[in-house]
Amino acid sequence: MSNYMPSDFSTPSKKGGVDTISHTHYIFPVLKNSDILQCMSEVGIEVSKPELTEPQRHKDKIRKIFWHLLDYCCGVTEEELQGKTPKGMDEIVPESELELHDDFVDILFFKEMRHFMKTCGITDFSWKDLHYPTAKRLRCQLSAIINMAKFREEQLGLYEQLNEPRTELLEVLERLHTENEELRRQLEEVQAESSIKMEEFDRVAKECQELESDIARSNKLQASKREEATLLKKEVTTLKDELASATWTLQETQAEEDVLKGQIVSSPDRRKRELQMKKDYLEKEKEETRRLQQEITDGKAKMARLQQAIKDLQETMVLQRQVLDEASKYEEVKSQVEETKKEVEANQQKTAEIEESTEQAERSLFRLEEKLSHTRKQYNMKMDAVQDRLDVAREQLLIVEKERRDGMAKVEAGEAEVQNLKEQMKAEQEQTEEEIASMIAAYKELEKAFYDRNEKRMQAIEAAT
Repeated sequence: MSNYMPSDFSTPSKKGGVDTISHTHYIFPVLKNSDILQCMSEVGIEVSKPELTEPQRHKDKIRKIFWHLLDYCCGVTEEELQGKTPKGMDEIVPESELELHDDFVDILFFKEMRHFMKTCGITDFSWKDLHYPTAKRLRCQLSAIINMAKFREEQLGLYEQLNEPRTELLEVLERLHTENEELRRQLEEVQAESSIKMEEFDRVAKECQELESDIARSNKLQASKREEATLLKKEVTTLKDELASATWTLQETQAEEDVLKGQIVSSPDRRKRELQMKKDYLEKEKEETRRLQQEITDGKAKMARLQQAIKDLQETMVLQRQVLDEASKYEEVKSQVEETKKEVEANQQKTAEIEESTEQAERSLFRLEEKLSHTRKQYNMKMDAVQDRLDVAREQLLIVEKERRDGMAKVEAGEAEVQNLKEQMKAEQEQTEEEIASMIAAYKELEKAFYDRNEKRMQAIEAAT
């Protein structure tokens, strides 16, 4: 849309070929028809000059123009208003009153247009402007809407300019929130894994303690078995020595028996006694041999028990090696737990940094919102100042118009007086004509000076606004 905006805030008109100024004032500039056509073409609304100059002949077209402007500035469409029409009206309203509700959309359209025109500065918008439009009022109404559209475009640009960094900060904040949530989720997973590993660590530690106690018991049992095996080895050695000695004694006895058999004498009683003694001695030796054999059997049983103890000891040593392996695994799990703790601390530190970045982004967003609020306040103050200057300019313009009317009244009074003098003083016509000529010349100089002063004041007012 064009940036052209005249500084005349009144409705100009022409009378007798001379530009005059109306006493109706608006808070917006009243544009020329050419400017209105240019602005309307820029927003994509087709309007012709006859439609502006003779709107009463193009009522439907003017209505469509208002529809387009309402949609362009407020986003209100005809379909949207039709959607607000109550459904099932024929079921609620009697048939005799249905015709009263046929123009429900027109009522909503007029309501929206009246509110929109009031916002633009036209407070007297009525049904007549839709059904019997006039060129003058249509021109003012379109000027008001164009002024509002320009104001809206400027404010939208300012809003987009101020909102762009805010949007970027919101995106950064959203991204930081997402990363924070992801890190929190990862932290929870790591904590859960750490909890599981700690439970496994406690279980392994408990198993290690149980294995250590089993190893201690096995060591004690192994020591007792070693002592018992040593004693058994000593007893076996002693028994072997005794068995060898008994065998050697038996062999000697048998040899003596063989020798004595050859030396048998005829005394049977003595021989019987000796034989009985030998039998008793032999029985004792046999008894001793059986005892030694029993001790040997017991020694073999003890040796079997010793071998079983040695086997148990070997199994215990295997268990010890397994315990050592579990202990090494325990150390690995312990190191993994330490690494996990370090990762958790690093994630917590990163989470703290992200939270700090989030707080900084929120502070920046708050500062931008304060800046936006301050800019709005400054804009409102500037608008108030412009309105004050506009009021002052209007007052000065009224004063100038009053002075002009007073001057015209004086001129008319002078002309009447001159006419009376012409009628009363025909005899002194030449003298009177000279006086009239001098008065006309003075009046022209006065009028020229007055117009020059009026033009300077208007230029000063335009420069001030």
